[in-house]
Order: sequence, then C-alpha cells, then structure tokens
Amino acid sequence: MKRSSLAALTNLFLAPMATYSKSVARLKPISTRPSRAEREQPDEIALAARSMCALKRLEKDVLIYRSLGDFETHGKLARVSYQAFRNDLNEVSSEVEPMLSRLPQSKLKTELSNALASYRDGEFWWQQIDKPRVANGTASAASPSSSDTAFQSSVPYTVTIHWRQANRYLKRAAQLMNSRPTEQRMRPLGVDDTHAAFAPSASAR
Repeated sequence: MKRSSLAALTNLFLAPMATYSKSVARLKPISTRPSRAEREQPDEIALAARSMCALKRLEKDVLIYRSLGDFETHGKLARVSYQAFRNDLNEVSSEVEPMLSRLPQSKLKTELSNALASYRDGEFWWQQIDKPRVANGTASAASPSSSDTAFQSSVPYTVTIHWRQANRYLKRAAQLMNSRPTEQRMRPLGVDDTHAAFAPSASAR
C-alpha cells in the first residue's frame, strides 16, 4: 500500500514537469524567430553600403579642394575629362537610383541622395563650359560680351562647390553607417529633418 502511494506521489510531481518541458520545447522556436524588421534591416544596410561604394567612384573622378586658393592654384576640375565623368555619372546613377528607391526614408537615404544630386549639378555646370571648339573658323565671329565672360569664369567655382557638397554628404552618410547602432541607422525623418531637402538636380533647371 505504501509502495503504491509513493508511486502516486512520484507521478503527481513528475507529470507537471514533463508537461512544462514539452510546452517550453514548443514555444522556443516561436520566441527565437526574428521579426520582419530584423530580417529586412541587413538588406537595407547592404543597399546603403552598395550605394556608397558606387558614389565613391565619382568621388575618385573629381578633385576636392580645401580652399578657393587651392583651386585657383591648380585650376583643374577633375582627374578625368568631362565626357569620362559624364559616362561614369550615368553608370552610377543607373546603379544607385534603384537601390535608393528601396531604402526607407531616413537621414542616411537623404545624405546619399543629396550626394548623387550634387554630382549631377556639378556635371550640369561643367557642361556649360565644356564646349567643343569649332574647326575651320566656322564659329560665330561675334565676340563674347563682358557678362558672358564673367559667367564663364564663375562656372568652374560653381562646379567645385558641388564637388565639395557631394563629399560632405558622403562623409555624413559614412558617419551614420559607422557610428550609430544598427537599429538607429534607418531612423525615419522627423520634424527636425524636414529642412534637409534634396539638392536641386540639373533637370529642374
């Protein structure tokens, strides 16, 4: 009789423990399953990194001057010709635009978009002074006016300003990617960020 009572008590204590273990085993896979945001976030960071890498190709094409005096000393706008830069810009734009369209609205996306817009604006102004020379004296005999001359002389400065802006945007994007926790790198734009509008593109002129 005592043996049967002891067996009954043992079953009374062991049965709940076995049931609890089965419940934990069933719940464990559910609790460790990553959320949708956790699954998508690495893809967003990868898209931003690939966009940054593509934009860096344009940065290697151009020359970034620390001061106006440095530019006046050297006078060059880029390491490559205008046509070479334009080809690179078209190629990079075709790569970066689809990736940017997949990124959520954030400070990081704004900085990358502004960098691309600045390179486009620089190319637009560079084109204004990169006119092919007309051979065999068929060019117009009219001499350029003083206003035209002043405009032509100011354009290179405008181009270098856009190069510096693009460089600044890329540096900010790099800081956002490297210095912030992963969960904050894609922080949506708030009220304080509304002033950071995209730089105007050449097509808007």
